[in-house]
Amino acid sequence: MTLSQDVKDTIQELIKAKKNLRIYPENNPVYARTINNIYSRMTTILDSSGSLSLKIKQHDIFLEGEAVYHSDEKEENLALFFFKDGIRELTFKRGLPKNEMEDFLRILSVDFEREVLDDDIVTLMWEKDFQFIHYIVDDSILLEDETYEERAVEKAKKASNNNEGILNAYEDAFGLEKESVLNVVPITDEDLGTIILEIENDPPDKSITMIHLLFEMLSYAEGMGEYKELTGFISSTLEFAINLGNLEAAVYTLKKIEHSAAEDIYGKDADVCLKELKNFINSAKFVKLLGEILDEGVEFNEELLHEFASLLDKRAIPSFIHILGELRNAPARKAIIIILSELGKKDIPSIAKGLHDRRWYVVRNIICILRQIGDTSAVEYLSRAVRHPDRRVKKEAIRTLGVMGTGSVLPVLKDCLSDTDELVRLAAVRAIGLIGTPVSKKIILDRITDKSFRDKNYNEKKEFYEVLAKWKDSDVISLLIRSLKRKTLFKRAKNTEIRAAAAHGLGIIGTEESLDILMKLRNSKNKLLRENIQTAIKRITDEKKRS
Repeated sequence: MTLSQDVKDTIQELIKAKKNLRIYPENNPVYARTINNIYSRMTTILDSSGSLSLKIKQHDIFLEGEAVYHSDEKEENLALFFFKDGIRELTFKRGLPKNEMEDFLRILSVDFEREVLDDDIVTLMWEKDFQFIHYIVDDSILLEDETYEERAVEKAKKASNNNEGILNAYEDAFGLEKESVLNVVPITDEDLGTIILEIENDPPDKSITMIHLLFEMLSYAEGMGEYKELTGFISSTLEFAINLGNLEAAVYTLKKIEHSAAEDIYGKDADVCLKELKNFINSAKFVKLLGEILDEGVEFNEELLHEFASLLDKRAIPSFIHILGELRNAPARKAIIIILSELGKKDIPSIAKGLHDRRWYVVRNIICILRQIGDTSAVEYLSRAVRHPDRRVKKEAIRTLGVMGTGSVLPVLKDCLSDTDELVRLAAVRAIGLIGTPVSKKIILDRITDKSFRDKNYNEKKEFYEVLAKWKDSDVISLLIRSLKRKTLFKRAKNTEIRAAAAHGLGIIGTEESLDILMKLRNSKNKLLRENIQTAIKRITDEKKRS
């Protein structure tokens, strides 16, 4: 074997030793065997040649001009390991003791990349004061750092005409890489407006997106366990959405459930879980959440409320009626009335149960809801509501019966004309007039011609004549004219009230037939009669001019 090959093999053993001495402690047999092996190889070479001198380059190690080692790697490169610290030549001499070889190998095994050391290879070797290992160091490397400041200042002076030059000098001196030049495009007012609009339109609540993803996952789910878990996530997301005032999330979910049931998208097991999810949206808990958010001032447009209500189950009606009495502000109650007016179409009897609520204002709201629904099957319940002890409820029920306009309720309304409360009686007169049947007319006429009518106060008399004026029949006009002309010896003030009310009725009818008698009485000494007559005359003449 040639010397160069022995050296090549020895260098490979040095690389191997470099690793082993990092891994194994000094008391490990591998550690001792590594030291012995290298030392044996080195002494063999030195015994035959007297000394071993190696030239160090960045990637190569040479023996008498012949490369005995080469590596282009940055790590575990033995040539670079020495070269980077300035070592350009290593010489081992015959008589090398084992402890000196061992110290050299320990320095060789130092991991300068990971271990925090202030020293370099040269310093460590100098400290060991090797007698049989000599090394040559390139001094220019050692002095390089001492001149960097001088070089940087010199470059800075050359480029001192502007800041850019100083920056370039700084970068050159420290070897910094220049950042690539970016073309910065200025933002126009239009661009800024578009960005603001996009930010404003970006909804803070992503509940619907989350629910959409959960429904997508439902398509890939298998088994009742996964269906329950996913629909549970959807219900939790809905609670979160409602707390943020997002009713669209509930509408979206109900539509998905409805569509799934119609198209059989997810299968029977999933449909069972979706049915439970729908029950949750119709539950008292969910309705309560909605009520709370409404009471906090959140408002929804009427179209969305109708759509939401149309998707609900009629079993939600009692819960909505309950919170109707719990809400504190009017806009919140209005929203619930809109929902019940839509939802109640599915079950009038369930809505009508609200008429038995102990809170008068809830009963009045239920009557309002029944009127908005307009289903004549509710008349039966409303007819009983006119007997409610609270006047406000009575008036609302009577008004609703008049609006719904069925002749069958006239007996009920006729009875209300005898109510002890004047406001209730006035409501009944108007309701009878709204129904507008011949029977209605007869009821009004019978009351006006009754002897007791004279004793009613003026407002009630005026209301009767005003309602009667809706029938512009000749018999009605004749009755009004007779009432206007009527004079009595007794209770003249009460009779004057009747005459004034009759003049008011003639003015509403607007017939010229009554104009002559009105003109004759226009200067009456009684103020009430005079004012009503003059008003009627003006009304009739103005109407004549317009026609």
